[in-house]
Formats: sequence, C-alpha cells, structure tokens
Amino acid sequence: MENTSQLVNVFVEGLARLTSYALTDKEKEAVVHGFHKFHERLERMSSTSSLRQLAIESQNQSGKVPRCQHEGTCMQNAIRGLLRTFLVGFGVKWGLEAVPHLISLRLFTCPSLLLRGFSRDTTSFASFLAVLVSSYKAILCTMRHIRGEKGSDYTNSLVAGMLAGLISAKLDRSTSRRNAISLYLFSRALQYGTVWVFERWASRQQTEDDKLRSRWMKRAHSVDVVSATRRKLEREAVEEAGVEPRVNWDAEWNADTKMDTEPEWNPQTTISWSTTVEPSLETKREARRSHFVRSAIHWARSYAPAALMTFSVTVITYVLVFHVESMPTGYAHLLFKSSGFDALYPGKVALVFKAVAQKMAESTTGKFTIPDGMPTKQFVSQIPFGDTLAKSFDDHIHHNTLTCGLFHPSTTSCALGMANSFSRGFPFAMKMYVPLNIAVQVMFKRGIILKDPMSVLLKIIKSSTRSSAFFALMSMAILQAPCIFRNMLGRDTVLGYIAGGIFGGLAVLTEVRSRHIELGMYCFLRALQMAWNVGIKKGMWSNVRHGEVMMLSASMAVLMSIFQNDPTTFTLTYRSIITRVFGKN
Repeated sequence: MENTSQLVNVFVEGLARLTSYALTDKEKEAVVHGFHKFHERLERMSSTSSLRQLAIESQNQSGKVPRCQHEGTCMQNAIRGLLRTFLVGFGVKWGLEAVPHLISLRLFTCPSLLLRGFSRDTTSFASFLAVLVSSYKAILCTMRHIRGEKGSDYTNSLVAGMLAGLISAKLDRSTSRRNAISLYLFSRALQYGTVWVFERWASRQQTEDDKLRSRWMKRAHSVDVVSATRRKLEREAVEEAGVEPRVNWDAEWNADTKMDTEPEWNPQTTISWSTTVEPSLETKREARRSHFVRSAIHWARSYAPAALMTFSVTVITYVLVFHVESMPTGYAHLLFKSSGFDALYPGKVALVFKAVAQKMAESTTGKFTIPDGMPTKQFVSQIPFGDTLAKSFDDHIHHNTLTCGLFHPSTTSCALGMANSFSRGFPFAMKMYVPLNIAVQVMFKRGIILKDPMSVLLKIIKSSTRSSAFFALMSMAILQAPCIFRNMLGRDTVLGYIAGGIFGGLAVLTEVRSRHIELGMYCFLRALQMAWNVGIKKGMWSNVRHGEVMMLSASMAVLMSIFQNDPTTFTLTYRSIITRVFGKN
C-alpha cells in the first residue's frame, strides 16, 4: 500500500514538472489561481449552512430577489423532496402492512410476511407521494423565477398545486385508494377554503364596524363639547348676575368634561355623557346591519360544525335506510356493529333495510300494521327477504307495526328498544375509543404521564366515556328515533327517518366543541361519497372519466394556495402535518 502511494506521488510530481516546462510563468499563475477558486467553491458547497447563501448569490447575479424559503437551491429542494418523500411514503405503507401481522403474532411464526410490504403497490403509492411533493416544489420555484417579485404567490402556489395533482394522480395504481385520497383532499379543501373566505369576510365586516363606531364616537364627543361649553357660559352669566344657582355647576361641569371613559356604542339609545344624541336613519340602518353581521359571525363560528354534522348524518341515515347497497361496506359494518344490529341479525343486517325500502316503495299509506293475534315472526316471513329475517324473532312476540318489529325485534317497547340499542353501542364504542386515547397520550404527552399518571388516567376515562356516549347516542337515534314519529303519525314516512338523522347529528353536542369540526368533516366525506353513489344508481349523473384526477388537482390548488400564503387558516395539527410533508417553500 505504501509503495503504491509513493508511485502515485512520484507520478503527480513528474506530471507537474512537465507541465511547468510547457507553461509560462503567467499561465502557471492562472492555473494555480483556478485550482484555488475551485477548492474554495467545494468548501462552500460542502457546508450545509452555505447552501442558501449560494442560492441567493445565484439569483442575485440574474437580477432577481429571492422569494424561496427553502434550504439550498431550488433544484436541490425539489430533488431532496422527491427522495425523502419516496422513502417516507414507502416506509409508512410497508409499516401499515407489517403492523397487523406483528399484533397478531403471525410475524414471529412467518417472518417472510415482512417481504410482502416490498410490493408494486407500495412502490406506486410512494411514487405518487414523492412526485406530488417534488413537482409542487419545482413548479412553485419555476413560477416565482418566471413571474418575479410582481407575481402574486397566491397564483404561483395555486398553479403549482393544480399541476402537481395532475402530474402525480395516475402514479397510484390503486383506484380505490386514489378515489379515497381525492375525496379526503376535496373535503379538506372545501373546509379550509370556506374558512378562508369566511375569515376574510368577517375581517372586512369588522373593519366597517370599527369605522361606523369611530364616526359615531366622534359625533357624540363633539356634541358633549358643545354641551359643556354652553353650561360654562350659563354658569358665568349666573355668577355675574349675582343669582343663587339652582344646580351644582361644578358637579355638572366635571361630569360633562370627564374624558376618562367612553360612551357605550349603541346608536339606538342615548350614548353621550350628558346629552341625548338622536342618530340619523342611515346610522340606525348601519347599526342594525352591523348587529346582524356580528350575530351571524358568532353563530357560524359556534354552531356551523354541529350543523355540518347534522346535515351529514341525515344524508347517511337516508342512504342507510333506503339505499343501503350504496354505502361503503366498512362504514356500514361499523354502524351495524355499534348499534347492536349485527348481533340481532348476524350477517343479515342489510336485508332489514332492503325490506323496509321495498315496503316503503310499494306502499302508498306507509302503514304496516300487524294484525292482532298474529306473531311478528309470521308476518315478517311474508315480506321480501322474510324467510331469512324471521329466524331472529321469538315465536310468540307481537309488535304493532312491522318496522318496529324489525328495528327492535326482542321487545315490543320502543323506549326499551332505544335503551337496548344504547347499552349495546356504548361498550362497543369504549373498546374503540379507550385504545385510541391511550395511543394519543403515549405519542404526544409522554412527559405528563410520568409526572402525573393519575390525571392522565382520569382524562382518558373522561374523554373515552364522553366520546362513547356520543357514538352510542348517534347510532341509537339513527335507527330508533323514527319510532317516535311512527307512533305520533301512525305510519312510516321518509320525514320520520330524516328526523332520526337530525337527532343523530345533534348527538355531537355531547362531545367537546373542539372535536365538532373533525367529526363533521369525517361524516361529510362519507355522506358525499354515498350521495354520489345514490345519484349514479338513480341515473342523476354518471361517473366522470378521470374525475378523481380533476378533484385531486382542484383540491391541491386550493390547499397549497392557502398553505403558502395564509397557513394560520389551518388548524394547528393539520398545519403541522402539511408542513412536515411539503416543508417550507
């Protein structure tokens, strides 16, 4: 090894000597200077802290002011985003496939299951995420360089998000996953787009409100100054005449000229310190409009999430009862399990709703009265799918109506049926929420667990109980609340089931207010998907070719435009997630 090193040194020295003979002194100095410059540039590029300075110098040489916030040059940012996102996406997808095998302990008996994650599907998903992120970064930087400082970053990020969605959408080979991602991003774009528009409108209304208040306060102040001056002159005239004053002028003067407090701003009442100011008709109209706008803003911020939840659950209830085949299988199974229907009709729950929908379509009155003395089981056996459903009924139980028998077959009391539904749904929800809350505490609040474990335990119990009560109430209301309207009207109506959905949506009021919007958006996403399926079934519209690509592109355009320019519009959690994925640009 040493001999080889010596030979290399001898060769380099000989080459340098021959080169010195071939070059003049001036040319040798130029070569040495070039080597020094090259060495300095290598040192600068090897320093991570200098990458951003190199990018700034490169842009300044072309006469442009840098607008990018990322580290390094724009090309480095795009390539880094491509590689990092691909590795993270691949790891996440592989982990999601490996964790179930780890929990079930199958991984220890069959380690080859780990290799299943290294599949073509995992690669396509990781490629989709990588191209989505890197193409957004590259297009955004390109737009900034082309349009310069005068170009709006709203437009730059909107175009970059739209093109990134178009480029990357088809890289994911799974159609169902691509549709789910598109629907999710669309719901988020709709949510935060609405919030962005609303907040800008509210800010503008607040500015107009402040201007109206300022004008009114100036008017009230000017009237008070005139009143105080008039009283001062009157007091001086009385003192000159030598007449005993009938009022305490000092007290009146001090009250009139006291400027420590402002009058209450209410143009429809008396609002000066000592003088009644009658507002003009225009001022009254502006005040009424301002009051209405403030009330609308307050209502929207407080109750819009609950209203969204109510609307979404109502749509879900309608689809469940009348178009159960249009529901996603997983979501339908969740509702059946949580309401206890799966235990009453094992593997046959969907047939209950198909039977109700068919009877409602055939009947003109909506009355499904069971004749006196006839067991419910016998009557049920005569309806569509009755032979299968009748096996779940007792031979001697008798309900007044068919639908009451189908929705609470074990009891003739509607109230007891509601109680049974809640008692079955609550333990199911606890099994779902307790592990979830424990996982959240372990992942995000490990320090608090070590310092005060009892408070964390009580918090988990309280949060799980509250969420489980909400879920059980919602499931109970969707399926059992129609009994109330059925008994009131003496027949089944579509409005009765819609009312059940409304009551089910209002169950969200039992949850913490901060969770209303998340629950509402989750249910809205499902309701949107179900409504689309029902519309296709009824022939109201048809599937649009590449519709999920257009939806993904439009959603990315809205989300990226807001994220790049008004990131505080997002909730803290969502902003943290999207920042981790797309970084600072």
